[in-house]
Amino acid sequence: MKNGPDDMPIACCLTSAELREREATLLTQFRSAVIETEELPDGYAFRIPGNSESITMIAEMIVAERECCPFLTFELVAQPNMGPVIVRVTGPAGAKEFVKTIFCKLEADL
Repeated sequence: MKNGPDDMPIACCLTSAELREREATLLTQFRSAVIETEELPDGYAFRIPGNSESITMIAEMIVAERECCPFLTFELVAQPNMGPVIVRVTGPAGAKEFVKTIFCKLEADL
């Protein structure tokens, strides 16, 4: 795998079983909540409904993903008037394809 700043590998540190469980729970919930995806130069931005359930799920996902993917940067923007939230997931060179694989809806889901 490629390395980012500080020689940090661009790889998830979960075991295969842990990743399958994450896929079946938080990541599936996240992907199904996404209204719109925007490609960024270094990652992706995801628009998600601004209700409390979605924000709680996003917070849980960010906490979990920061533990296994420390090279990723997460930004959360809550639009005014209870509008949607935008979650930007970015990283160093080489991380964009990883972000696409983990966080974007699979082609079969579209």
